[in-house]
Amino acid sequence: MTPAPPPGTTPRILRREWTSAEGWRGTGIGMWAWLIQRAAAVALLVVIAAHLVNPFRRSVQAALLALALLHALLGVRALLLDVGLPLGWHRGLFVGALVLAAAIFAGVWMLRWY
Repeated sequence: MTPAPPPGTTPRILRREWTSAEGWRGTGIGMWAWLIQRAAAVALLVVIAAHLVNPFRRSVQAALLALALLHALLGVRALLLDVGLPLGWHRGLFVGALVLAAAIFAGVWMLRWY
């Protein structure tokens, strides 16, 4: 539990200026993985809605496949770290998830049945 600030003082609030490159400097690989997974989740909601409107449009199908793979594999990465893999594996699991998502996407997209 964080101790309360002394009476008569205002608590210090750390703020990150997210609109500049300086605000993102020093951001760890775990934060990037978290941010990409959350962005993929939001984008998936939009793409699923577009897929319901026009399910046979190839660009919507490609986006749906790519975002689902990315979100799922970054989730597997988080689960592996949660069950006890060493924290030194952050970068390798992140890169592995991205490469595996790209490879599965390419394989599925090339072998689609229509």
